[in-house]
Amino acid sequence: MMKVINRKLTPSQWVFAILAIVSIFLIILDFAAVINIDEPTSKWFWISSAIVVYFAINYFHGLYFAQDKRIYFKAHIYDLLSIIPIGLLFVGLNVFNLSGLVSDLRLLRLIRLAGLMGMLRNIFHTNGLLYVIFFTITFLLLGAEAFAITEHVSLDTAFWWVLSTASTVGYDAIFGKTIPPHSIVGKFVTLVMMLLGIGIVGMLTSSITSYLMRKTNGANTLKTQDSIQLILRKLDDLEKQNQELAEQNKQMQAQINELKNAKNTTELHKIKEWLEKKKGVNENE
Repeated sequence: MMKVINRKLTPSQWVFAILAIVSIFLIILDFAAVINIDEPTSKWFWISSAIVVYFAINYFHGLYFAQDKRIYFKAHIYDLLSIIPIGLLFVGLNVFNLSGLVSDLRLLRLIRLAGLMGMLRNIFHTNGLLYVIFFTITFLLLGAEAFAITEHVSLDTAFWWVLSTASTVGYDAIFGKTIPPHSIVGKFVTLVMMLLGIGIVGMLTSSITSYLMRKTNGANTLKTQDSIQLILRKLDDLEKQNQELAEQNKQMQAQINELKNAKNTTELHKIKEWLEKKKGVNENE
């Protein structure tokens, strides 16, 4: 149900959209072990935390001034999910020596990812394209988590393995070596990745094509509406011109009738004078 809405985003909406996209990329890069957003000594930790704080301030500010807080809560559920402070929770676990719960927090990060995707959907009013993207990212991250646990490899290695397998390229084609799964769960993950990977590529292609086509149709619809409005304005102008011509015609007809009446009166007056003269001549004779 895609709707093409002809509207401009406000500056604050652009800020929210950009920060949400940055957060999504940070989460993906963290799963790929390219960066670390859970270590306080990393600049990415502070960037991610600052974005969470910014979202949290805006959320609670809106909640405080909302007339109906229950409606606000339901309408901004994605905003609430996007402010889950995963990085700060990681720090807390390390402080209290609860590192065994780290894997659970990684799964919790997927919930925050869903909140960020939902926030983007509310801003841009798009259809299921963002859901397909979210499903794809979630599918890859969960697969990487499962493969890392069952095959006893690092999370970044598992992530790149899942990415190459789902894209049907193959891990060995990229890194020059292969990682064959040994456990039943690992083999099952491999099978699911290969089957769903092809389907996800098709879904993404279909969704993007549909989005672009509907964008084009929406633009054509706007052009058609503009053309119709132009035709209606021209018809209104023609109707006004017809009314003016009809009024001028009435005035000309009235003038013609006046001239006819004046001419008839003059002729009658001449005939009357002629008859009077004729009568006077006859009497003289």
